[in-house]
Amino acid sequence: MKFKKMEGPLETAVRLLAPRDHTEMELRLKLQRKKYETQEVDETIEKLREKGYLNDERITRRIIEKMVAERRHGLMGIAGKLRQLGLQVSNEQIRQYYSEDEEQEIAYQLVQKHFRSLEEDTFPRVARFLFNRGFSSAIMSRLSDEVRKHQ
Repeated sequence: MKFKKMEGPLETAVRLLAPRDHTEMELRLKLQRKKYETQEVDETIEKLREKGYLNDERITRRIIEKMVAERRHGLMGIAGKLRQLGLQVSNEQIRQYYSEDEEQEIAYQLVQKHFRSLEEDTFPRVARFLFNRGFSSAIMSRLSDEVRKHQ
């Protein structure tokens, strides 16, 4: 009969970090679910931060780069995803990777891909589609102006 050795919060955290990076918030929640004391969790997170195993800035950069490369999300969509993971980032930081012109071009490509025609009567559906992917009302307004020009 085998007995499982009891893990401390540091061992658990390292095991959780082995397959993939976690944000500080994600790791904190997982350790708390395992019923570790708050002080133990705080000390563990501090040790991992000092050793470079836990780095929210690195994760933020990776997520922004990945989402920009996917070409499916607007600035607000990227910011929303980061907030869900407990990462605080400003729009200016995201704009370093994602220009407004690029965002508009991506929105236009998505609309062309998902809608057969761009007419004024379909624009409310187009606007909801873009809004759900995190594109700003300014981008939608410019797209609407383009639709009106070509009619």
